[in-house]
Amino acid sequence: MPRKTWYPLGLILLAAFALRLYAINFGLPGLNDPDELMFELGAFRMLRTATLNPGWFGHPATVTMYALAVLDVVTFIAGWIGGKWASVGAFSTAVYHDPGILILPGRVMIALCGVATIAMTARLGQRLANVRVGLLAATLLAVNPVHITFSQIVRSDMMGCVFMLGGLLAALRIARENQRRDYVAAALWLALAVATKWPFAIIALPVVGAAACAWRRQRAAGTAILSRLALFGLLAPCFVVAIAPYLVIDWQTVVQNLHGEDQAWHLGANGGSFLQNVAWYLTTPLRKAMGLFGLLLAASGMYLARRDRDVMMIVGLTLIGFFALISSQNLVWERWALPLMPLLAILAAITLDRTWSVFAARFPQVPMAIAASCAMLALLAPLAATAIAQGYARLHDTRQQATAWVRTNVPAVRSIFAEHFAFDMLQGPWRFRFPMGDNGCVDPRTFLAERKGYGSIQSARGSRSNVDFGTLPPEMRQTCHADYAVLSQYPRYRDERRLFPDAYAAYRTWIAQGRIVAVFRPEQGKRSGPEIVIVRFPEEAARP
Repeated sequence: MPRKTWYPLGLILLAAFALRLYAINFGLPGLNDPDELMFELGAFRMLRTATLNPGWFGHPATVTMYALAVLDVVTFIAGWIGGKWASVGAFSTAVYHDPGILILPGRVMIALCGVATIAMTARLGQRLANVRVGLLAATLLAVNPVHITFSQIVRSDMMGCVFMLGGLLAALRIARENQRRDYVAAALWLALAVATKWPFAIIALPVVGAAACAWRRQRAAGTAILSRLALFGLLAPCFVVAIAPYLVIDWQTVVQNLHGEDQAWHLGANGGSFLQNVAWYLTTPLRKAMGLFGLLLAASGMYLARRDRDVMMIVGLTLIGFFALISSQNLVWERWALPLMPLLAILAAITLDRTWSVFAARFPQVPMAIAASCAMLALLAPLAATAIAQGYARLHDTRQQATAWVRTNVPAVRSIFAEHFAFDMLQGPWRFRFPMGDNGCVDPRTFLAERKGYGSIQSARGSRSNVDFGTLPPEMRQTCHADYAVLSQYPRYRDERRLFPDAYAAYRTWIAQGRIVAVFRPEQGKRSGPEIVIVRFPEEAARP
């Protein structure tokens, strides 16, 4: 990218990082996204047992957990130098008491990955079209509310997007330069992406498309192109094994984890037909991410670039491939749309750039800087406002409101059942019960004191997509005896009782024995999180 663009791109990246740092400590020490603990436990397990086997391969997220393990070491060293802990044992005890010690640095790392995707989107847009397209695409992605949200959560998705964009940049070089080194680079990016999240294997498509573009430019080099494609196909799985060897060594666990991830139904994420899923992604995460106007700009960009083979093979093929893949699943998740967002930003930027050029040619007397600034403000302001409102709402989550209510209203001698990772509540004087699948309800303090790894959780979880009161074996529900129940899953089962009648009935039977004393509901722009229902049981009815 030309040196003169470094300053505006630097400002865009700084603004993007600031937006991603705002409210990044949401919920802590409580964990409002339970999957964060899963990734961190995999990383921490490797350090505790001196192994490179993370013990879980559902995403597979191996690269993410390796990066987290390195970050955990850095966190320990920084705290040791600062006098926060004197030994590895003291550090481990502190982490199990307050996982935010590791979760917050992990979130910052993911935020940096989010910023990296913006820089790489700018680079890809500039290489595909021009500098203006690159900067416009980066700006659109910088204020994307959904992209910001998942830049603040320890998951594998954002890191996978970094590797995807690296693969697309390598594919573009293949299309234009057709050098052997670019096929090798594409294979490495693909391997990193797949070892981070399985669906990113789709980026093999644009590599093949790029080779087709190279063949159209250099028809005489057809044999060389085929041999380099074969090299790409050979190197990619070799790199995967080199990066994540335990995908092969511990293949039984890989199969078990993949079976656990393959759910026909999941509370709060059930999809429909292919077309219904397409409609959901367009009207929910993508509209939230770009606004209706932004989506129209992206659709227009696809049309305007229809004759540009590089754009179609690199951006178009990846976009269509990912969209078809996620829309064909039984489940729908907002985060699954993340790989689409850099691509849609580039397409929208192509429309804006073309509009800029046409407008400047037809109305030379109009100050273009003023006109463009007004247009961008109209497009970006609602997205930025939504992102800031989301951050504020995450800082005032219903789960933390429930904790505040408990601190004020529940006597210290009482016991509490909670089904979310309420580490903030655990710091209080109460006794607790927490659902643990086949094990029934357990004392979370004892579980944490024993420093159990994710393997213990996975074993108790079995094939359940959710671990909560509703999915406990009926004979184990009596182990959840408590004076108060803080229910974060019951409202979701109530809303989807047609799909989960047994779980809903279990909640209703238990709640009927007590009295609902507090309800906390999310409110757009003010409070995030699930609806929380707090039930108080009389002593004689506290046992389910």
